[in-house]
Amino acid sequence: MDSPPPPADPRAALEVARSHFASGATRALEARRDALIRLRGGLEAMEGEVLAALEQDLGKSAFDGWTSELLLVRQEIALALKRLPRWAAPSRVPVRWFHRPGRAALSLEPRGAVLVIGPWNYPVQLLLVPLVSALAAGNTVVLKPSEMAPATAAVLARLLHATLAPPLVQVLQGGPEVSQALTELPFDHLFFTGSSAVGRRVAVAAARNLVSTTLELGGVNPCIVDETADPAVTARRIAWGKFLNAGQTCLAPNHVLVHESRYGPLVEALRKTLTDFYGADGRGLQRVVNARHFARIEAMLDQGRAAHGGGADAQALHVQPTLLVDPVPGATVLRDEIFGPILPILPWRDRDAMLSGVVALPAPLALYVHSRDRGFVQWVAARTRSGGFCVNDHVVQATVPELPFGGVGASGQGRYHGRAGFEAFSNARGRFHQPAWADLPMRYPPHRTPLSLIKRMMG
Repeated sequence: MDSPPPPADPRAALEVARSHFASGATRALEARRDALIRLRGGLEAMEGEVLAALEQDLGKSAFDGWTSELLLVRQEIALALKRLPRWAAPSRVPVRWFHRPGRAALSLEPRGAVLVIGPWNYPVQLLLVPLVSALAAGNTVVLKPSEMAPATAAVLARLLHATLAPPLVQVLQGGPEVSQALTELPFDHLFFTGSSAVGRRVAVAAARNLVSTTLELGGVNPCIVDETADPAVTARRIAWGKFLNAGQTCLAPNHVLVHESRYGPLVEALRKTLTDFYGADGRGLQRVVNARHFARIEAMLDQGRAAHGGGADAQALHVQPTLLVDPVPGATVLRDEIFGPILPILPWRDRDAMLSGVVALPAPLALYVHSRDRGFVQWVAARTRSGGFCVNDHVVQATVPELPFGGVGASGQGRYHGRAGFEAFSNARGRFHQPAWADLPMRYPPHRTPLSLIKRMMG
């Protein structure tokens, strides 16, 4: 397979994307379908290389790489190929009697040249799922993969150059300076996945050019466990969702708030579950991404008492899966996104006081509840805000391709996946057609029809 050309200049890449979009080559549904089919074929042909790159960058096993990365992209492509004609078809809009015989319709049209900036923690699916949506919507795309997963970025650049060669899709590699230069350009839409702190800077840069944005950020995702939850089942599901990808998941539960009657049993069940999952020494857990993030995570281990784990190996970039109890007053692990394999656990007695603490934090990307009490679940849902709400499970809500995914407030803005992704990369264009022979005289000056009659007719 040919190597891709050197990274293009950001401004030149935008001009190439604009020029190709202006040619009209991306608008036909058959061209969009062809691009998606070629992307699917490229992923199948280079699956081994992609999985090897994920293992090199993140220590991710082939099983986790396929199920948490490639599977989601394959699902998204399959859904887009199936639904594309329906998504792209104009929809009739009802009109009032005084608009007739005119007709109104809503048309979802491509935005143009769009930019997608991906993160390092899921460097395949969080770059390529937005790409699927952008291609299905008929855009040209400039992609910026994360420099913190360099092997994966290089493989994806080769894959996309071979299957969706410029000018349809361009991949620009490089560090933060490349991302900054790209966000300062007047793209027709900007899609960013990353931290809330960087997302704010991206939003400011995009606003200078009035560029529309989709921001998929993170947050402090609470997990609430009530007195009706089964400790064994709850522990397995919490442990899976939290320690997947070594806790480096924007949807991972950040901390657990458990009713005091289930506190001891849940902690014990979690200890057993983590030993079963990752071994007594925790070495079965994936490593963290790099030394900087290792140091950040290791510093959090002192913010409470380790009821399980608590060890760290700087040379191997490995932090044991850790259950943190009795957090110190003002612990940042309860206010900031941990993004690592540490799980604080706190008991609660009064549900109103517990929920007051939850709603005092910025609205999270996800809120989790473990309960068999439907009334309690509905009570929590009605009194909180979050991007997603998941009951008795974790993370899987993001794997439903037809369920819109995104945050609210500090955890993000905009939605994607399935039709929501198609709409995110589309311009909703209203159309109205009036026959030339229909010309209602009462609307023209001088106005002879009494206003009282107009109000009765049109009000």
